[in-house]
Amino acid sequence: MATNANIGILVPGAFAGNPPALDEYSQFFRSTEELGFHSLWVIDRVFHGINIIDPLLLLTCAATVTSRVRLGTAVYLFVLRNPVLAAKTIATLDYLSAGRVTLGISLGGRDNEFEPLGVSMKRRVSRFEEGLALMRQLFTEKDVTFHGRHFNVDNVNVDPKPVQKPSLPIIMGGSADAALKRSAELGDGWVAGGTSSPELFGEAWQKVRGYAQAAGKNPDCLESAKLIYVNVGDDRQKCKEELEAFTHPYYGPQYDVENFCAFGSAADCAAKIQPYIDAGAKTMMLGPAWPDVAQITRIAKEVLPLLK
Repeated sequence: MATNANIGILVPGAFAGNPPALDEYSQFFRSTEELGFHSLWVIDRVFHGINIIDPLLLLTCAATVTSRVRLGTAVYLFVLRNPVLAAKTIATLDYLSAGRVTLGISLGGRDNEFEPLGVSMKRRVSRFEEGLALMRQLFTEKDVTFHGRHFNVDNVNVDPKPVQKPSLPIIMGGSADAALKRSAELGDGWVAGGTSSPELFGEAWQKVRGYAQAAGKNPDCLESAKLIYVNVGDDRQKCKEELEAFTHPYYGPQYDVENFCAFGSAADCAAKIQPYIDAGAKTMMLGPAWPDVAQITRIAKEVLPLLK
């Protein structure tokens, strides 16, 4: 792949109808690796009106049939989980996959996901930051003692530790200034979702870089990632309609496929993707509407050669 950016695939994980079976996912994962893609990424949602596949189980399935491709969350709703249990599962996944996990996390979640899971929306920021500090300690230290506002542990260990040292990379989602600041100061980079233009992405990424520099960190060492849904095909209108049928049940009918997605010919798709790379995206997550081997083959063979 000639482009300067890493090109990953967002694994389709949200379905208004029946989700794919495991065999179809497994072939998709194998093909992603065989085609030379950099990474596989998954979304997360606890409650929704449609079928959402659990992200860490999906990555575990991917880990069993691949050996090279990286495995990432974009993003895991970390604030809704107990950080000790999350650390245990994620560290185990990194161990079993021989050090291939990139953990994307966020404060996100819909209003109806917080209270049923015992999480106060009013305290979600402090819970997020405290949980992250505890998880990082569990990833890197032995006999951890931690006393905070939300979590208290004495002399505990999460083993096996992640394979990646000193720890696996943790990147953060969000578009508000506070989220960009946390990405720079507390994270190893930033990931943008599927609803920003190249101009807005570039502006936000420059803010992240500025916050990192102010915190004494080298902004060049931070990850910057962008999700964009893609559908390569000969019939541009049909490609658009297929993306609408896939994205609208998840985001809502207001989701603007015309402006936010790449669809149609390979040249059309490349023309939508390239500006994000030019704006600073080091990793592009290309999201097909189904785990379709033919679709990612077209992306690899027809679209990627057009990217710089």
